Parts: sequence; structure tokens; C-alpha cells
Amino acid sequence: MTTTPCSPCSKTPETATHELSVRRHRRQQPMNYPQDTPAATIMTVDDTVENLELLEEMLVSAGYRVLQFPRGELAIRAALRNPPDLILLDVMMPYMNGYQVCRTLKQDESLSDIPVIFISALGDAESKVKAFTEGGVDYVSKPFQEKEVLARIRTHLELRRARKNLQDHKSHLEELVRERTYDLNQAQKVANIGSWKLTLADDMIVLSEQACVIMGFGDESAPCNAPIPLEQWMAKIHPDDRQKVWDIWHEAKNKFTDGYAIAYRVLKENKTIWVHEDARFEMDKDGRPLRAIGTVQDVTERRAHLEALEKQNEALREIAWTQSHVVRAPLVRLMGLVAVLDDDHFAGMDRAEIFMEIIRAANELDGIIRDISLKTDQIFKPGETE
Repeated sequence: MTTTPCSPCSKTPETATHELSVRRHRRQQPMNYPQDTPAATIMTVDDTVENLELLEEMLVSAGYRVLQFPRGELAIRAALRNPPDLILLDVMMPYMNGYQVCRTLKQDESLSDIPVIFISALGDAESKVKAFTEGGVDYVSKPFQEKEVLARIRTHLELRRARKNLQDHKSHLEELVRERTYDLNQAQKVANIGSWKLTLADDMIVLSEQACVIMGFGDESAPCNAPIPLEQWMAKIHPDDRQKVWDIWHEAKNKFTDGYAIAYRVLKENKTIWVHEDARFEMDKDGRPLRAIGTVQDVTERRAHLEALEKQNEALREIAWTQSHVVRAPLVRLMGLVAVLDDDHFAGMDRAEIFMEIIRAANELDGIIRDISLKTDQIFKPGETE
């Protein structure tokens, strides 16, 4: 069906609204929507009642829900309350023309994604360019073909639906990434281990949240949410360990090895901690390293625990030596004196003197045993190795 161009309306908005209401009232039967009406709701905005009714007949016959407004201000207020899926907008309207209506709609975040198709008797290029500049997605000149308009409506509804599905999918993926990142950060906190990734082209390193905490970053000079130079990482390493770490790093990178593992000290908040770093290289097709990924773990407590165990082992070795050497001397003397008492060849010796010597040897042995017991208690004092 072909329509005729609409001439600019000279009626006031109130008159146009009244005529639209009267024409609807005069219908003998209300228009029934098809049972399979799609969810799409289309808003038509035109100050000419005949045009609104023509558009309504075309859209309802195609299965769409229709909202009609003879004034741009009314359409904007209605869209804010209940946003439509698409808007068919006339250009030449009094008080607020179609360009102004479209501009206002696009300035509102909740309405900016609604496709606006201009339908106007203005067919010059300048009018069309202005329509697209203000945010319109399409422009239909009057008179128009119904099939063409419906095809354009269907296309833009499908495009909007596709964009929404894509945005929903993107939001879902972003939520999954946030969840996985949170889970990873929590796991790293529990294990006191952080991760990092270094790009070899620019020697910039990206740290996980826990890696930032372990290495003492996170201030304005090195925020955790931004890459930092490798030199800034190295500056955190204890001066006595820094060259060793540099040498291992360059050797692993230049010899194209899979990676490296090293423990070193880090200066953090006026104290020194021990960390263990484990790194692996990602290679290009020629086997050259592109980037390095790795972990850094605070092993200060573990190292202190191992050092405490080593001290215990050293003390136990000392006790074992004492048992095999110091204890042996008075024990051998004591056993010899007992043998003298039991031997008839030494019957003429002063037994009182022998007993005194036995007592002295026994006391000496008792003192040694007490000393060993005291050292053992000190080694295994509760909390020493926890």
C-alpha cells in the first residue's frame, strides 16, 4: 500500500490529541491483536492523526503492539515510563520536532539503545544526514511502501535483539571472569601465593592482587591494577640477593630454558621476608621466549620453621656426641670400680675409698644426664617448631 505525503500540520497539539481520541471512539469495534503477537512494542510519533492511524493499521496487521503519540513531549514521558522496542518518528512537528525528540531520547541512558526510524515527507539529503546525526538508525521518505517499512522495522528489531544478546553474553562472561578472579585471589590469599606475567618485549610485569601484597606494592608509585617495570620489581629484592636473581633470570631467558626456580629475600615495610619464585616461559614458533608467567610465595614462616628444625637437629647431634663421649668416661670408670669390688685380688684395698670414688663417678654421670635432659627440654620446648 502506498501513502501520500503528509503536509505540515497546523493544528495545535491539544486539537490533534482530541481528534485522535474521537476517531478511536467512533470505531464500531476495537482492533484485536493476533494471538501470536510478538513482544515487540513500537511507538509512533506524528502530529497528523491520519498518519498515526495508517501506521497503527499497518503495524497491528503485522503483529506488533502500538503506542501512538501526537506530540514529542508526550512520547518522551511515555518512553521513560515504559520503553518501547522501536520508535517511528515524524520530523515536522510543532513545539518539538523529530530531531529534538530523538536527541533527547539518545541523551537518556535507559533509552539510548532504542532504534529510531524517521518517517518524513522531507526527502532531501540534508534532512536525512541530520536525522542520522541526531541518532536515527534509518530514514523513510513519504510516500512509503508498507513492505519496505516493515522490512526495515524487522531488520532493526533483529539487530537490537542481537546486540542485546551479545551484551548479555558479554556481561555473563564478565561476571564469570570476576567470579574466577575472586576465587583465584581468595585461593592465593589462603596459600599466601601470588601470580605474575611479564612481557619480554617491554619488560613490563602485571601482578595479581596477592603478588602485590607479598612484594609490598600497591601504593601510588606502583598500583596493583597497572603494569610495572621489571626494574621496579627487582628493586624490592634484598641487595645481597639482587645480582643472583638477575643472573638466573638472564641465563634462563637467553638460553631459552623452560624456566627457573629461586628463593631470595625481599625488603618490605622495614623488614625482610623470604619468597620463593617459580617461572615458566611461553615461546614463539621459533622457540624464543615471548613472555614469562610465574608465581611468588611468601616462605618466611616456612623458612623460619626449617631453620628451627635445623637448630634442633644440630642440638640433637651435640647430645648424641655427648652421649657417646662425655657420658662414656665416668660410666667406664664406674664400671671399673664395681669390678674391683668384685675381684678377690683387690681384697686388701680400702673399700671406703673405692665407694667414695664410685659416688664421685655416679654424681658426675648424674650431672651429665641432667645436662642432657635440660638441653633436650630446651630443644623440644612447646611452640619452638610450630
